[in-house]
Order: sequence, then C-alpha cells, then structure tokens
Amino acid sequence: MFYPKWVGKCLKPIATKGTSVMLLTSTLLVSFSLPARTASIQLFILAGQSNMVGYRSNLNDLPPDLQQPRSQVLWYDRQNQWVSLQPPTEPLPFSQGVANSQGFGPEIALSATLSRYLNQPIALVKYAQNGTNLETQWNPGIEGSLYHQMLDRVQQAIAELSRLGYQVEIAGFFWMQGESDAKSDRYMASNYSQNFTHFISRLRQDLNQPQLPVIYGLIPIVNQQSTTPFGIFEYGDVVRNAQYQVYQSVAYTRIVETLYFSRYPDNLHFTSLGLMSLGHHFALQWLQMKCGSPCSPYPVLDWAKPSESLSFKPLNMTGRQCLDAGVIHSNSPITAPW
Repeated sequence: MFYPKWVGKCLKPIATKGTSVMLLTSTLLVSFSLPARTASIQLFILAGQSNMVGYRSNLNDLPPDLQQPRSQVLWYDRQNQWVSLQPPTEPLPFSQGVANSQGFGPEIALSATLSRYLNQPIALVKYAQNGTNLETQWNPGIEGSLYHQMLDRVQQAIAELSRLGYQVEIAGFFWMQGESDAKSDRYMASNYSQNFTHFISRLRQDLNQPQLPVIYGLIPIVNQQSTTPFGIFEYGDVVRNAQYQVYQSVAYTRIVETLYFSRYPDNLHFTSLGLMSLGHHFALQWLQMKCGSPCSPYPVLDWAKPSESLSFKPLNMTGRQCLDAGVIHSNSPITAPW
C-alpha cells in the first residue's frame, strides 16, 4: 500500500497519554481515552443538507473496518454525549431522517482518514438537515436559522469536551450543501457566492477562528439536471460556479469535486460509496491544506467509480481533481487506506 511522501513529511504521529473511561449510551457500551490532565484535542465540524446527512447510505455497504468503534475518534451523538464513533451515526434528531432508517454520512471515512494520518484523538460534531437552502434556512443573518442551531450544538459540544478534561482546538469545518439553492430559483442560485462568503466570514467570527479551514464539496448537479422524484434542478452550474468563485476569493478554503462520486439512481444523492469518497477527500483536502502544498498528490479510492446513472461524462474517469487556479491535474488511483 502506497501513501504520498508529503503525509510522512508534514504530519508526525503524536502520542496521547490517557486513562480509560466507560460511557453507557442507550444501546451500546463504548470507551475512549480521556487525558490524565488537560490535553488538546482537535474538533471538526460537519454541516449541510442531505448529502452531508447521508440520506441514501446503507450500513451493509461499509467495509468491516469502518463498522467497528473508533476509540481515537469522539462523536457527539444524538443524546448530546461524547462517545466513540461507530455507525450508525444517523439520523440525528434534526436531520429529518435517512432512507434506510439508520445510516451514516461522510464522517465515517473522514474520521478514518484523519485519525490514521494524525495518529491522535480527534472529535467530530455534526449538524445537517435534508433539503435545506443557504439563502434563508442557513442564513446567519436570520435569528433562529439552522446556522444558529448548529452553532448552539457546537458550543454545547465544546463545553462538554472541556468538562471531560480537553482543551479544544477548532481545527476544521466541512460543508456539503447547495443542491436546494440550485433547484428552481435563479435569484437564490445567483446569490450563492455572496451568501456563502458571508456564511464563512460569520462562522469564523463567531468561533473566533479567522483562519479556520473550510472544506466543501461542489454540488453534484449541473444545469437542467433531471432527478427522480425531485424533478429538474435548473441552476446547478450557477451554484457550482459560485462555489468555485468562493474558493478563488476566500482564503483558507478548499473544494472537493463530486461529479464522479457514485450516486443513487435518483441522480441526486450519493450512495454509500459516494459518501465514503466524499469523507475521504474532505480529510485529504484538510491534510493538504495543513501541509501548505497547493497541489500535492493524494490517494483516490479505488471504489470511487462514476455512477452508471449519470447523464453526463464526469470530469475525470481515472483520477481525482486537484483544482489550482482553474487547472485540472490527474493522478492515478491507488489503494484506499483501509
């Protein structure tokens, strides 16, 4: 198995000493390491709409290793408790459900990749809701919006980590959203760049993290894309272009191309493999950013195949995209790290 040289050069394993504590959730006894004294832990925030929720996920699709509890990864669960991450992670109370009653989002592969490379405990908190737009529902300027509900959950999660003995470092924000803004409202789609720029600015201000890394997926929607049973999405390219403009103009942001990720036959939602691809590439973009290289090669999952249901040719059938100043660079696929 091959890993890029930059991973070893940029990231050194960090050993964390701790004592074990047992927590009893409603159905599962889980354990994770707590520090003997106050220790730092990196917190990652996930947010967005249905493809962040993992609406079309299927637990049976997960590789055996990803079905096991991850003692190095803390997950803020539906009971607002920190537990070892293990699927199912969805639905959370605010997600509005998943198609198969129980499932997972990109957090599973994201945490596996991050924890493997960082070799230290990390913590994940998520707030995502199906079918929601940035124009109004996630608007930081509207009191009580999903943005403020997300922020409340993040602050509660941080307070609980502090109570458990951790000094929290907010290390990254992952966002998968924009499909709803591309549906049928040209005004909403055209405003996406402005709205998302404001969203990032407000988030960094409220978290007191002016250089917070923000990694997000370009929506897997193009103009006039037909979906079943959700109808025509008229303005996919408008939102995708807006997302790319934000990447070009807002510092400390990175994008993940999702057009070639596997999709469910509805032509809108990622399959389990697509969700694992998304989480894996989220993590690798964050690692790349922390290394400071503009276009380092990194792994492509060998199971991240284009969906047969796509009505258009993906940008790159054989490798990942490294978008730097509008130039696409191809790398050969290699084995995933699990």
